[in-house]
Amino acid sequence: MRLKIFIITSFLIISSALFPDAELEILPKFGMTDSWTDLTKGVWKPKVDINLQAGYNLPINKGMFRGMSFLFDFGINTGMISIAHTDEKYKVNQLDTIELYGGLALKFILAGEPSSPVDLAFGVASGVKFIPLIEGVRKPTKIPYSPYVRLFLEDRIYVTEKMALIAGLDIYYEYMFFDKNDRNRLFAGYNINKHHSIGADITIGLHFGKR
Repeated sequence: MRLKIFIITSFLIISSALFPDAELEILPKFGMTDSWTDLTKGVWKPKVDINLQAGYNLPINKGMFRGMSFLFDFGINTGMISIAHTDEKYKVNQLDTIELYGGLALKFILAGEPSSPVDLAFGVASGVKFIPLIEGVRKPTKIPYSPYVRLFLEDRIYVTEKMALIAGLDIYYEYMFFDKNDRNRLFAGYNINKHHSIGADITIGLHFGKR
């Protein structure tokens, strides 16, 4: 454990020295997702997400704008593929999933008051999520995947000039593509063609990079 902490700390120090405008954010997220299809009503379900964002900050420092960041957006989350049967009010089919995703993010940073340690960041992330592990579905014909778009708003509370605590909120939309041969296994026999998800997350994390 100590070795891992040492390696991570050393990596951050070296990266900061070599690339002074580099950024890294570790963003655990906790939220809820509502999913529905073209034949069934929505189901709310919890979600836990570990999101990492890494990239480069372009300083602006004009008026209220401190800068903008170009970031890779990637992570892993737990989720469910769920449907609520319209003809049986309380019957819900749920399959637990492990999901991996990757994409790009753009952030804009607004400076707080000169004496305040708080900056505001907002922006958008977009990419593709893959669902390689699905409860009870060992060999899907094709791994389901979902293009996603996420809007976010964050407060950065600086502890030092190069580290900040993050508290934020995001909302997102996903549209899942899947092989039609897997409908019976994914959707309990329904002849479903479309699967949508929307949701919201609360974020509490860490930012590493020059203010």
